[in-house]
Amino acid sequence: MARRNRSPARLRGWSVLCGVSLALLFAPHSAAPAEFTVNYANADTRRWSCRLCDFDKAHAHGGTLAAGVISAAKGEMRFGRDNGIDRSGSYLDLNADYRLSTKTGWLLEFAGRNLGLKSRDAALRIHKPRRYGVRVQHREIPRNIARDGRSPFMGSETLSLPNNWVPAHSTQGMTHWTAGSNSVELATERSRSDIGAWFSLTPGLTFKTGYFRERKQGIKEVFRDSFYQATALPAPIDYRVEGTETGLHYANSTTSMALRYTSRQFTNDAVALEWQNPYAGSVALGRSAAPPGNESKTLSFASRLRVGRRATLNATIARNEASQNTSFLPPTTNPSIDVEPIDQSGLNAKRKSLSGAVNLVIRATPRLRVSVAHVEAKRRDRRRMLALTPVLGDLFATPEIVAQGYSYKRSKTDIAFRYRLPARLRVAAGFRRLDHSRSNLEIASNEENRAWSEVSGELGAGWRIRVRHDSADRDAARFEPNTLNNPLTRRFHQAERHDREWSGGVRYDSPTSGFSAGFEANHRKHGYPQSPLGLQRDATTGWLVDAGYAAGSTVALSGFYGVQTRESKTAGSVGLSTRDWLYDTEDTVTTAGARLKLNGFLYPALDLTLDYAHSNGAGDYATTFDDQRSSFPSLISRHRSVDARLRYAWRPRTALVLRYRFENYRAADWAIDGLVQDSIRNVLTFGRSSPRYGNHLIALSMEAKL
Repeated sequence: MARRNRSPARLRGWSVLCGVSLALLFAPHSAAPAEFTVNYANADTRRWSCRLCDFDKAHAHGGTLAAGVISAAKGEMRFGRDNGIDRSGSYLDLNADYRLSTKTGWLLEFAGRNLGLKSRDAALRIHKPRRYGVRVQHREIPRNIARDGRSPFMGSETLSLPNNWVPAHSTQGMTHWTAGSNSVELATERSRSDIGAWFSLTPGLTFKTGYFRERKQGIKEVFRDSFYQATALPAPIDYRVEGTETGLHYANSTTSMALRYTSRQFTNDAVALEWQNPYAGSVALGRSAAPPGNESKTLSFASRLRVGRRATLNATIARNEASQNTSFLPPTTNPSIDVEPIDQSGLNAKRKSLSGAVNLVIRATPRLRVSVAHVEAKRRDRRRMLALTPVLGDLFATPEIVAQGYSYKRSKTDIAFRYRLPARLRVAAGFRRLDHSRSNLEIASNEENRAWSEVSGELGAGWRIRVRHDSADRDAARFEPNTLNNPLTRRFHQAERHDREWSGGVRYDSPTSGFSAGFEANHRKHGYPQSPLGLQRDATTGWLVDAGYAAGSTVALSGFYGVQTRESKTAGSVGLSTRDWLYDTEDTVTTAGARLKLNGFLYPALDLTLDYAHSNGAGDYATTFDDQRSSFPSLISRHRSVDARLRYAWRPRTALVLRYRFENYRAADWAIDGLVQDSIRNVLTFGRSSPRYGNHLIALSMEAKL
């Protein structure tokens, strides 16, 4: 079947929910379903893998090895954004999976995907029920952005200009920019390796431990400025994250408890980014601090207790401590500014947090289930109180400020009721209460109440339905002008908010005819009534329809079509006193896809799978000032792809697979396209353009069952 967008569907009214609810409440009881016998011997368990379950797997061994060659016609960064096929030429196509089990329960599993590419992913698991288990995994994640940019800068942590560079007050005076420019490849590579093991100490007690290491390297595009003179810089990325995990787990028929200790350490080899200033002026060198190294430690305890035959109590408590003490950089690179030096010993910051959660689930009757949950979280920042003098653009010293920590307290209470009606129908409703309090911010506290209701289930004759409504109101405390921000602004994640959401869908499945179809829709709207400036409202609306048809085991056809739209309105001010202009955005994404699968195509041992997909994206942005509306050029993104696979069962355990893929992509971004070196007088850019390409990929591989 074609892969479908699983985003929930919304867009209904209260009348629909009320009508359906009344009909379901008065629905007659249906007869009990007839019993049937399941033949587990026909289940294919080769790919079963569950860390929480002990499946009764058959004693067997086997697997698949697929090896071949992939040929890409062109070298396109975006085509190989996540798979690593970013250059023209040949690549190794290698995939493997293998499983071996014995009568004593010993199990070995291996799964490897894209082993010949930069997006390789491999995992090995060795398992002995109720004795021990070991897992090893390695994954590489490329992210290719572009290679058509050019920059005059060379070097790594300190970016230098050519020797013949002549600084100018604007980009139009930088006559040596083209001659001294270098190609820039904006791409990163992230690799992660982890190993874990568990050992059974007693029949109910298990010891677990693990270690992981992740590293990310590459070049990213950043912009830095010196008092309204901005420069695009190829900033290097080189950091590591390491962590360990150790824990004890105990379980019996009524109780489960786990004690776990985890640690994380972040190390950044790029301490700071420095660059020569390409503009004429008093600042010769710019500098920007990189994310500092830090570490975190967490001790947690989780438990689950069965209370009688109808209730379960879950409780969790966790304590975390994070610290950071990287040495400070000097406040400015401008020697003409007289500011007090910062103590180089570092911030000596420690962030301590404590969180706890409890959840009681009661099966009051065979049809009624009640859940009550409460979560509390507190965080305190402890750091040195520092008096700092901000320097604006490395040119002007501003009044002294005192750096303060940020602490908060959050609580959440959930109450939910779920009732199972006759005829496989369910109704549910719930209430949520949120309380947030924080220090040293403009809005010190929030309170939010949310209510929801849902009806779902099977209507018979292959029909299923779901309708849900959410309504929430968030109140905000009085605005405190304790920062230099415009007092008319309200940060959207703190301001008063009204939230309304509808979602629903209907589906029909006919096992006898092989036909299946579904429709889903959704609508969500946020309003900020007490925000004079900033975000006023935003809304998201979407719908999706899909259908599939399978004629026996020889022909299968499926497809989907969906639309997602987001609108928002933002208010702004020219004189920082009243609302002067409005900024409207509307983003629309349309996606569609289809799959045709033919088994025995032209020949009994030949199978054909054909996939088609397209996606159209458009973004419209406009500003209204003095009742005059000015629109920006639309942002456009269009993607088309065709993927065809022929599989020939050459021998009973061997098959040849031929794959052809064509992908076409077009984008238009007025903020990038046509933006050359001197397009903007005070912004030195990379001169990139929106990606546009058409690429062909051909792969031939052999699959063998082991």
